[in-house]
Amino acid sequence: MIMIAMLKYSMGVPFNREEKFQEGMGIPLPASTQWDIVEAKAEKIVPAFEELIRQAANGEVVFNDDTTVKILELMAERAAEDAVTENTVTEDSTSDATSERRGMYTTGIVSTGDGHKIALFLSGRQHAGENLKDVLGWRAKDLPPPIQMCDALSRNLPGKLQTILSSRFAHFEGIF
Repeated sequence: MIMIAMLKYSMGVPFNREEKFQEGMGIPLPASTQWDIVEAKAEKIVPAFEELIRQAANGEVVFNDDTTVKILELMAERAAEDAVTENTVTEDSTSDATSERRGMYTTGIVSTGDGHKIALFLSGRQHAGENLKDVLGWRAKDLPPPIQMCDALSRNLPGKLQTILSSRFAHFEGIF
């Protein structure tokens, strides 16, 4: 179990690539089985994950950004909701199904402080600012606001939580 998790989450080896490698060695280990093995043990590392969030929240500088992602479970939920909506919407209906959030993102948050770098990756329907707000909710109250590095999108901001914003513009990187 540890090796499967280390290959996936430390070395970035996708489950399907590990499946093909194991298959070549004569060991049947489907990607779905690998996921089941890792998921069954995941709750044991939740305290370590929460400690990483706490330490990242207390960093001096935080970097955050989003990239889109496809999460099959969320896509299936949305498809089921859309099917129900199609069957129940009438011409008189005032419900606006398109107003619900449809995007899925993986937010990368890198926090630096005390000579350490912590990288968190959070995937779901929340965007970078919402995820950063959740992380900074773990911040010690006696610390000053962190410096936040992000691009200029408004959805990168952590709402009412205070940061010292230092936006970077990708268009100008490499010029200065």
